[in-house]
Amino acid sequence: MPGNSASPTIRSQFARRLKQLRVPRGYPTARSFAQALQIDENRYTRYERAEVEPDLGLIVRICTLLGVTPNDLLDFSGLALATPGFGEGPAATAPTPPTGADTLNGNSTPRRALAWQLADELAKLDSQHASHAFDQLAHTCRLLCEIDADTYRFVTQMTIDPRFANIDATTTARIGAIAGQLIAALNSDILRPLARP
Repeated sequence: MPGNSASPTIRSQFARRLKQLRVPRGYPTARSFAQALQIDENRYTRYERAEVEPDLGLIVRICTLLGVTPNDLLDFSGLALATPGFGEGPAATAPTPPTGADTLNGNSTPRRALAWQLADELAKLDSQHASHAFDQLAHTCRLLCEIDADTYRFVTQMTIDPRFANIDATTTARIGAIAGQLIAALNSDILRPLARP
């Protein structure tokens, strides 16, 4: 069931992006998109009016229908939001993702999936962001922006963060494996053009 606890700024940004992405993707009316989502039109229009936000399951369905990532939908590139956690510190702002073929707004690659997986794992560890599913997703997206801005720096900071030392061995191994795969994929992307004749 949708809630109303996400901050007004996040909810209003989501509502604006939802409509911006819906119309050019073949859903000219709120009714047409509500029908595609198989939900009541009144429920859907409350999302576009920023009255409430959908739960994570519906966000996934919205992204699937529109062919976008959650970060595309939430668009934190222009918002200055507090990002306490594994990023740059208590007053960090979400960096603007770089442009190019393999960015948050570009095509999906294994590296993008690994970056999302890492952001999601770290956001789950940061219990102060777990009060509401939409806030949890927003925190994951902010972490994804930080990872995208400078992956090497982010992973380095993550590994020296004192909170990382208090995580159980299984979780540490899982997050370490994701981070390792992400760095390997990034190195492969960087070195591939150099190997061409």
